[in-house]
Formats: sequence, C-alpha cells, structure tokens
Amino acid sequence: MSDLSGKVFIVTGGESGIGQAIAMRAVRDGANIVIAGINTEGLDDTVASVSDLAGNCVAIPTDVTEPDQVKAMVDGTLQKFGRIDGAVANAGAFVKQTSFAEMSLDDWNRVVAVNLTGVFLTLQATLKILLKQGEGGSLLATGSSTAIRPIPGMIPYTSSKGGVHQLMRALAIELAEDKIRCNTIVPGVTRTQALMVGGPEYAARGLKYVPMDELVEPEELAALVSFALSDEAPHMTGTMLKVDAGRTSG
Repeated sequence: MSDLSGKVFIVTGGESGIGQAIAMRAVRDGANIVIAGINTEGLDDTVASVSDLAGNCVAIPTDVTEPDQVKAMVDGTLQKFGRIDGAVANAGAFVKQTSFAEMSLDDWNRVVAVNLTGVFLTLQATLKILLKQGEGGSLLATGSSTAIRPIPGMIPYTSSKGGVHQLMRALAIELAEDKIRCNTIVPGVTRTQALMVGGPEYAARGLKYVPMDELVEPEELAALVSFALSDEAPHMTGTMLKVDAGRTSG
C-alpha cells in the first residue's frame, strides 16, 4: 500500500466506478479526500463506504463544466482541510455510438465540456492553490485507451480524451520546475456501472479489442493512482499509466 497519510486530494467523478475506487483506495492509504460530482446519492454512498477507513472523505456536489462550482469545490476543500496536495480529474461523459456523419453538435459539446473543459477547470483551480503553497503536488486526469486505439462511432469521446492526454503531457513540462507532477490514467475496458448497464453483449463488443479478453477492475487503476499521488513517485510525470489488459499494445 502507498502512504498518503495526511495528504489532501480532490477526486471528481467520485460517485461510482473508477472515481469511487480511487477515492476509497486513497482514503484507505491515509489520505483526506474530497469527492465531487453531480450525482449526490452516489457521492453519499461513497462517503458512507469509506467512513471506517484511515482517512477522511467528504462530498462537495460539483458540475465540473461550471467554473463557479469548481472554484467552490476547491475553496470548500481548503476550508475543510487547510491545504491541497493534488487532484484527480476523473469526471467523464460518454456518447452513444453514432457515425461521424450523423453526430449531433449537442453530443459533441456535452462530451467535450465534461471530458476536456472539466479537466481544464479542475486542474487549473487546483494548480493555483498548489503554486501558492509552493510545495509541489500531483495532478492526474483520466484518459482512455480509446484515445490511443479508437473505436468507430465515438468521435467526441475519443477526441476529448486525446485532448486530455496532450494536456497532461504539456502540463508535465510546464510545471516541472514547480515540482508538480502531471500524469494520465489510461483505463482499458473497465468494469464500471456505465459498462454493465449495456449488458453482456456491450461488454463483449469492447473485449474483442482486448488481447487478455478480460475486464479491468476499477481497484487496479486505483492502486496505481494511489502510488502516483504518493511521495514514492517523485519523478513520475508526463506518463500514461496504462491498465488496459493489452488493449493499446497492438
């Protein structure tokens, strides 16, 4: 287990799936976590799930596409814990598989707003605090194996996640002198609520692109994220942390 004792992190999209697993693992490793998202019932479930673990977890309902709400999330974290050591910009939106010719502008705008603009707003607001503190920190964002090996019919999702990959690479260079590490989590086909809602056939369609023919568990990603957030990885920056069962190896 990584040692995150006393550290404070924000995790967006913490209501379920990968974000929930990241929050739970970080708290288990001793961190104080603020989870953010738009599903208040899911946020409450996450907080209840970690109530008996080593660290603390509080929820701040937040729409990451709204700058004022993102600022309130960061301000609330400071008010609760007095400092911030980093953030995991994990909140994401999907789109029904549709050909590019038939794709609606509304779908494009919605997915890009959450997946790319939401990451920008979350990390920028957190970064301002890290720079004021002057003690370094760790910023992560959730990308996607689909941004490396695209699937037809998912142009908004693929494009937005590709933007996340490049954003984090550029930030790693820009913030290196400030000792602020910037890395990207790259999940494969992962056992999340969104995937399971599609049913066995939906999961099977995703697995046909996966050499190991197995779903990634959210807890696998969470373990790697916890390590990346910790002081055990002081020079890990600009890296794509891939847990994809070989999906991007071909």
